[in-house]
Amino acid sequence: MDINASIGGWKKRIHRCSFPRLAYPLIAATGLMGATLDANALTFQLPEQGKIVGHVSTATVLAGESFTDVARKNDIGYYELLEANPSINPMHPKAGQVVTIPTRYILPSGPREGIVINTAELRLYYYPPGQNTVVTEPIGIGRQGWETPTGDLSIIQKQKDPTWHAPPAVIADLARKGIYYPKEVPPGPDNPLGRYMMRLSNHTYLIHGTNAPQGVGRRVSAGCIRMYPEDVERLFYTVGIGTKVRIVNEPYKVAWVGNNLYMESHQPLKETRRGGQLSTMWTTAVKQVAGLRNSVSVDWARVNQVGHAQSGIPAVVGTSS
Repeated sequence: MDINASIGGWKKRIHRCSFPRLAYPLIAATGLMGATLDANALTFQLPEQGKIVGHVSTATVLAGESFTDVARKNDIGYYELLEANPSINPMHPKAGQVVTIPTRYILPSGPREGIVINTAELRLYYYPPGQNTVVTEPIGIGRQGWETPTGDLSIIQKQKDPTWHAPPAVIADLARKGIYYPKEVPPGPDNPLGRYMMRLSNHTYLIHGTNAPQGVGRRVSAGCIRMYPEDVERLFYTVGIGTKVRIVNEPYKVAWVGNNLYMESHQPLKETRRGGQLSTMWTTAVKQVAGLRNSVSVDWARVNQVGHAQSGIPAVVGTSS
């Protein structure tokens, strides 16, 4: 999932972020903290039973469109689109080709509150308080060696039009490659944070926008979580200081819907791939959820098929009576 950082603008600009501890004062942003996200966001009613929301659809590639264009237009990430369409050349999609839009999701495990980020899925879920809905958006995360951490955090600061203070670690990393980068980047089109940023209680990490939206749905940052500019703006004016943020790493999600057992499989992050142990990971995930019921029949051949396919689309792998 790694791609090379893009360089330009400042002649040698890199779209990554990481921050020295307490580099900024805690500043609350102005705005309507109780506002609802607009209709362009992927917003779904929470199911009364089960943990699956959304549906799979299709889109037709228009002349001149790239995979990145199709992904952004449908509010999904680059690798999500790649996983769901393995037979299509992402570098040269043809006009008229029909692509699968994988907007059906098993919700991540744990409480349905605040923001939940699944790094393996490259996706964020937000549960607006009192609304019985979930909003989900694609994200970019830290590249290998600069991993986005998991854990229970919260939003402690929000800022519009922030200045990016390039941390020494990033500057040193670039210097080793012969790249000069300024210590500060003011607000504007060259700022890798975009127009909106939210600092997490692990102070060196942010949720922010980007001036390089092609990086959303990929591993390209130095650990921060980046969003499409339109997505981060909606979220910025919706969540407040203190909102809980739980970051998990769940490449294999499993859930019951009625009497059907579903599994959703994503390509695990490189640092979690350990030879032939991937099948052990998805087998464990299935057993944990299947074991919640009696009289369960699991189709293990189907489980292995879904696990290997890594399409990101939930599929039935078992039943109960």
